Amino acid sequence: MSALFGPQETLDLLREAGVRTVADVLRESTCVRDLKARANLILEVGGLKVFVKHHKKGRKAREADAVTAVSAARVPTAALAFAGIDRELGAVSGTLDLAPARPLDDLLREGALDRRQIRRTFEALADVVGTLHDARYNHRDLYLCHVFVDASEERPRIALIDLERLRKHRRTLGPRVVKDLAALASSMPEGATHVRQRAHFLLRYMARRGIPRRGVYDGLVRRIQRKAVRIRKHVPKTPVGEDARPKAPGSASDTP
Repeated sequence: MSALFGPQETLDLLREAGVRTVADVLRESTCVRDLKARANLILEVGGLKVFVKHHKKGRKAREADAVTAVSAARVPTAALAFAGIDRELGAVSGTLDLAPARPLDDLLREGALDRRQIRRTFEALADVVGTLHDARYNHRDLYLCHVFVDASEERPRIALIDLERLRKHRRTLGPRVVKDLAALASSMPEGATHVRQRAHFLLRYMARRGIPRRGVYDGLVRRIQRKAVRIRKHVPKTPVGEDARPKAPGSASDTP
C-alpha cells in the first residue's frame, strides 16, 4: 500500500494513530459525500480534523498540488495535511480544519456580518482574488461556498478552498477573470448585500491589480453580470444544493 506524504509534523501525528497509507485514511474516515468518481470524507484522528478528497481512480493528488501552488503564491487556503496515491484505491488529499472560519455565503445568508464586516470582508476577498489572478491562476469554481471567512478580527481572514480545478496560464487570464468574478456574483445570496458593497469589491479588486477604472469598469460589470446569469442557468452534472457543497473544514454541515 502507498504511504502518505506531506508535512512531517502532521505525518508523525497520523503515524502515532496508525494512519500511514491511503487505505488507512479511507478506513478511518467518515464519508460525507459519495459520487461515482470521487468522495469527500472527514478524518478525525491523532488530535487532527482533516477534510479529505478521494479521487477513486486518480493518479494525481490534484487538490494537494493546487494547495501547494497557491500557498507559494501567497494565496491563503487550508493547510495541507497529507496526500497519497494508491494504484488500486486512487488518490487522496487532506487539508486541515479551518474552524472558526465558515463559508461566506452562509454568513451572508444568516446575516451574521454587519455592514462594516461585510465591507472589510469584501476588501480582504478582493485582495486575495487579486493575488490569485496576479499569479496567473484562475480558480474555476470560485463560488462563495468555497470562500471561508473568519470575521472575528479587525481584518477578516479569507481562505479559498476546493482548488482541484485550479489552472495556471502563461499569459494574462482575460475572460477567465470574468468567469471567476461571475461565479462569486452568481452565488451571492439574494438580498444579502447592497449594490454599493459589490461595487466596492470590484473597485478594490481592480485597484489591487492596477486595472484603471476609466473606460473599463462599466464594461467589466456588464460582462460579469451576463456571465453570472449564464452560470445560474447552468445545470450541473453532479448534485446541487447541500448535496453539492463540499463538506469543507470548519463548516457546520460537515457532519453526516
